[in-house]
Amino acid sequence: MRGPFHTTVGAAAVVLALVAATALVCCTDAPAAQAGSEIQAFPTDGPFAYRVEYLGVTCGQMTLESRLEEFEGRPAYHVIMTARNSKFFNKIYRLDGRIDSWVDAETMSTIAYESDITERGDRDIKRYRIDRDRGVATSEKNGKVTEVAFEGGPALDPMAFVYRSRVLASGPGTTYSVRVLTDRGVVEAVSLVGEKKRFSTYDGERELLRLQPITANGEMFSRRGEFVLWIDPGPARTLHRLDFKLGFGRLKAELMGPAAGHVDRRADPSQED
Repeated sequence: MRGPFHTTVGAAAVVLALVAATALVCCTDAPAAQAGSEIQAFPTDGPFAYRVEYLGVTCGQMTLESRLEEFEGRPAYHVIMTARNSKFFNKIYRLDGRIDSWVDAETMSTIAYESDITERGDRDIKRYRIDRDRGVATSEKNGKVTEVAFEGGPALDPMAFVYRSRVLASGPGTTYSVRVLTDRGVVEAVSLVGEKKRFSTYDGERELLRLQPITANGEMFSRRGEFVLWIDPGPARTLHRLDFKLGFGRLKAELMGPAAGHVDRRADPSQED
């Protein structure tokens, strides 16, 4: 996504979808996974419902889920995010989105990514495929297909990065590094694991672990600002909060519990206001 962030509260309702919709790059120099190396499990859970707030005001909903399935003949982790703005802000700025990411279960590298966002009636669909066997990356944006040479090892799209971070994080004071694919090129995100902090969550008081990705160019998902994940340090590593501090304010997504279904109104008429 190359367009500027909208500063209206209505757009902020699903800015998480827009941030995560960053396009994949055409090549990467990420190191290849070594045979026999330990690759931690990729979380499979959800769907979970998240309340999205901008400057403390509820302005949207989001769902996240992941599962292991077969994709083009190989086992892959499928991450799905849907988002929409709230009934009140829908009058100002209607937006619905769905993003799908598939990660190869063996290499832990993104193999496909699809973004389908509708803003004010304008639908923007982007699809990406990375075929490492053929050494090509295919990009399809609103019907226009481009194929370019692809060289390099594993790297993750922004959504897969969030999920992978949940299992890579160790104790407070440690770091972990992941190559992230963005529309401005591959960036290496070194994430700092901070101290635990007690929060009031949907299922009671609990301590959450702070994860903060930091890139060499000072950007996260092609945007300047601070991005923090808060996860349960227990075995499930549940993602409880996503916190963005940006130039136009603070955006937060907070886990509200299991989701009844997706919140994309285009696919589910029952979600209509």
